[in-house]
Amino acid sequence: MRHKHASHEAKKLLSHASRHLLTPDPTQLPDMSRALDQSLDWSLDQRHDPDAFGSTFSETRASALGFQVEPGGRGANHADQTELSTAATRSVIAADMGPDAAHWFDARTEPMRARYRTFNAGFGANFATAVDHHGVVEAAATYGWGPDMTAHFPDTIVQMATTAQQALPALVPFFTTIRCGRSAGGQQITFDISRETSFDELRALMAAFGLENRHAGLMTLGAFTLGARYKLPARSSTLTLLRSGTQIEMRLDINLDALPDAPQVLLPLLRLPMAERPAAQASFDRWLTALTPDGYSGPGSVTVLSIRVRHDMPARLALFLRPVGFEQPQEGVEITPELESAAAGEFSAEQMPDWRAYR
Repeated sequence: MRHKHASHEAKKLLSHASRHLLTPDPTQLPDMSRALDQSLDWSLDQRHDPDAFGSTFSETRASALGFQVEPGGRGANHADQTELSTAATRSVIAADMGPDAAHWFDARTEPMRARYRTFNAGFGANFATAVDHHGVVEAAATYGWGPDMTAHFPDTIVQMATTAQQALPALVPFFTTIRCGRSAGGQQITFDISRETSFDELRALMAAFGLENRHAGLMTLGAFTLGARYKLPARSSTLTLLRSGTQIEMRLDINLDALPDAPQVLLPLLRLPMAERPAAQASFDRWLTALTPDGYSGPGSVTVLSIRVRHDMPARLALFLRPVGFEQPQEGVEITPELESAAAGEFSAEQMPDWRAYR
C-alpha cells in the first residue's frame, strides 16, 4: 500500500502542470506553499474529501493554471476554513498585487473575519488562485453565506441578490466570493437552485440582468454537453452573478455527481463546442495534458460543468477537475495507477458534495 500525502500530491501535480503550460510554479510562492501544506495536511490513503483540491479551466482564461483548495479536509471546522482561506488569499494578493489590493480585500472580507473572531464560527470557506505566463492572474476566497451577512454587503450586491430572487424564487443564497485580479476586484454571489428547474426558466432571470440575448446559447450549450437534458434536478446546480464593469456576468454550475444520468464520456463532448474556436480547443487540450500525471492515461474526473455568459460574451465553458490522484479509494481496494486511469472519466452517484467550484 502506497502512502501519499495530500499536499505533496497537490504540489507535484501543480509543478508538473506549470511546466507544461509555461506558467510560474505556484508551489514556489512561499505563502502558497505553506497554505497548501496547512490545508492539505492528511493522507490520501485515508477516507477523505475527494474535492478538497482540484484544478479549474475556463475558456475565458484558457492559458491559466487555476486550482482551488478547501482547507483541512474533513478534519477542519468552518472557523478553521475561514481563517486559513482568508490568510492564504490575502498573502498572495499582498505579495503579487500590492498593499492597496490587500487593503481592499481586508475591507470586503471583514464581515466574514468578524464572525470568526466574535463567534469562533463560520459557514465554511475555500480559496483559489490562478497563474498565467505573467504570474498570478487572480486570487479569491469563497465563504458560506450566513444569515446575518447580507447587511454588511455593498448595496450593489444586495440589489443584485434581490433582483435575482424576484426573477427566480427557487434561488437560495449559498456563498459569496471575493475575487482580486491584477487591476480590479469584485464580489460575486452564488445561489443554490432549490427545486427542479428547466433551462427555459432561466430566461426571466437573464432578462432582468440584460442577458436575454444569451439565453438561447446557454440552453443549447448546456443541453448538448449534458446529453439532451433540458431540466436540472433540485440542488444539482448553482447560479453565480458577478458585476463585471457596467455589466453582469452569470455562471451556471452543474454538479455532475448530482445528476442521475451524467454523460459517462464527457471530455470529448466538451471539445466539440470549441471546434469553432480552435485557440480555445488547443488550450483545453494542453490543459488536459498538463493535468495528466506521468504514467496515467487521463487527468481525472470532471465533477462540475459551468457555462458563463455576459451581454458581450456568448456562452463559454468552464469546469472543475478532480485530479486522478485525489479520487476516493473504495474500502478494501488498493488504488493502482491502472485502476485510477480506468476510473478517470467516470462519475459517481454519491450524495452531492459541498460546492467548491470556482472559475
